[in-house]
Amino acid sequence: MTPRLAGRTALVTGSGNGIGKEVALRLAAEGANVVVNDLGTSAFGEGVSSQAADDTVAQILAAGGSAVANYDSIADPQGCEQVVATAVDTFGACDIVVANAGALVKGALSGIQADDASWRKMVDLYLGQKFWLARAAVPAMVERGWGRMLFATSEIARGTQTSPLGAVVMNGSIGFSHDLANTYRGTGVTFNSYAPSAGTRTFDLYKDDMEDALRAQGVPEDEMGSFHLPPAELIAPMLAWLCSDAAADVTGEVFGVTGSKVTRWTDPVDGASILKDDDLRALWTLDELDQAVPAGLLTEG
Repeated sequence: MTPRLAGRTALVTGSGNGIGKEVALRLAAEGANVVVNDLGTSAFGEGVSSQAADDTVAQILAAGGSAVANYDSIADPQGCEQVVATAVDTFGACDIVVANAGALVKGALSGIQADDASWRKMVDLYLGQKFWLARAAVPAMVERGWGRMLFATSEIARGTQTSPLGAVVMNGSIGFSHDLANTYRGTGVTFNSYAPSAGTRTFDLYKDDMEDALRAQGVPEDEMGSFHLPPAELIAPMLAWLCSDAAADVTGEVFGVTGSKVTRWTDPVDGASILKDDDLRALWTLDELDQAVPAGLLTEG
């Protein structure tokens, strides 16, 4: 079978480890030239090293693929411009961008008590990355009439993980991809988001605590594995498919990917509404809203 991405060039941020690495390997296996971007930090975004990106590149080359490493930070505009330039200068174009990079920001774990530096770091890393990469890559994609952008998001976007800063930036990522999808619909460039769940090094940070809690609940040792997240390599096929010609008409979507399970998140739509006296200019009184809101907006069915 002919590789689906032969002749395309893909940029994958945070592809020295985990999900990003598996996506880079899969895109290369499908024939794409791959720019492996990774700053080489720890799971907490600390330190700098070229080893992670170099290891992924070496693995791609050993398998007969084509790849080059890039070590720029994608949490600032210049780094995003440079990583896109690496794709163009090395392979002639940047056809695919997978904005996958992320890190745990310790200060952000304090929720609304987080310090300003942590807030800005979250915005730059999770929202700035996508904006700056899009600004650098999308115009040329539109000019060529073909392009794919994938934005990482998370279950955190649903506001279920007691992480308000995370909810803001992950929801912002979805909103950004929706707007771009509508703006560039029909140009040959698509924009989609993915919410992965996989056993990465981030999960490993909490695995021991999770297992201790399970033991305390009486869960047998031989059942611990059933509570572990699926391996990261299972995320890659869906993302590679979204980068292919088969997904040319798929844009503005969000997909949750857990192992081999793929779930399409549905878009928010209008629910019930109330209108006073069939007149958009009629002024509600609060006493009227006391009755109308519970009866007309908050009841099911």
